[in-house]
Amino acid sequence: EELNAHSSLLASGESSGAHLLMLAMLNRRDGEKQSSTEQCAKSAWKCLNLVYGVYDISGTPSIRTDGDSSSPLCGNDLLWMYELYHSKVQCTKQVTNNESCNQKMSTMDRQHPSLSPLYANLSHMPPALVTVGTADPLQDDSLFFASKYSAYGNHVELAIYEGGEHGIG
Repeated sequence: EELNAHSSLLASGESSGAHLLMLAMLNRRDGEKQSSTEQCAKSAWKCLNLVYGVYDISGTPSIRTDGDSSSPLCGNDLLWMYELYHSKVQCTKQVTNNESCNQKMSTMDRQHPSLSPLYANLSHMPPALVTVGTADPLQDDSLFFASKYSAYGNHVELAIYEGGEHGIG
């Protein structure tokens, strides 16, 4: 009010930032006390800008088939980073439950919505722009995510850049 600013917000995330943004937005939506429909109508979040994001840490087909061929980030690098992230989440969960990280870790499903937004209930979310290049190993993440986002009744625009690498290159 002091700056006469409008209460419309845009959130943007690239790569793992898009992953964390989606997890935060889902957590925010699910933490609200009012109904999802009321929350969506009253939300200050008017748009999400999701650029070459990670939405499935189990590895989509474009990541698994990429191997070491892409630059600056290849499918094998992504799978390695997903393994580090997954093991850290498991270890943190065990320490929270007063268990040792040296104990045999239980297998937390990599497709659990708290880790992979592609498998979450995506209803009542703000409109989104999803952007990816055709040479990005995360291409399937973006394509699958945009399709599911739309299937849940959200407005989504998909921008695909021919030959674009991770970072749109």
